[in-house]
Amino acid sequence: MGLKWLLAAPAAAMVLQMPSGALAFGCPNSFAEAQAAIDKVTGDMKGEMSKKMPKADMALVHALLDDAKMVLAGAKHNHEKSQGAFDHARAIAKANAARGYAEAADIFHFKLMQM
Repeated sequence: MGLKWLLAAPAAAMVLQMPSGALAFGCPNSFAEAQAAIDKVTGDMKGEMSKKMPKADMALVHALLDDAKMVLAGAKHNHEKSQGAFDHARAIAKANAARGYAEAADIFHFKLMQM
């Protein structure tokens, strides 16, 4: 056990000395997932079925989609203006929330098409 600790200590020290940007490797992946979800709904809304839906229903789908875009913009801001690992953690959280809004818009849009 002592040998494992001796070998792990230098690796742990290296991680602690990394600049905060090095800890941000997860942000771009989270942004891409959120953007893909937004793009999917945006594409689905251009279909023929969407054109037949009441404008009030489509406005609600747009509201969810606008929330997704707004939260994703906030995530990117936290990432770009980061002052440390906490800002990157917030960026990932916001990107995941943006993906959630987009997925909710997708589900809602799908349910409206079935009505």
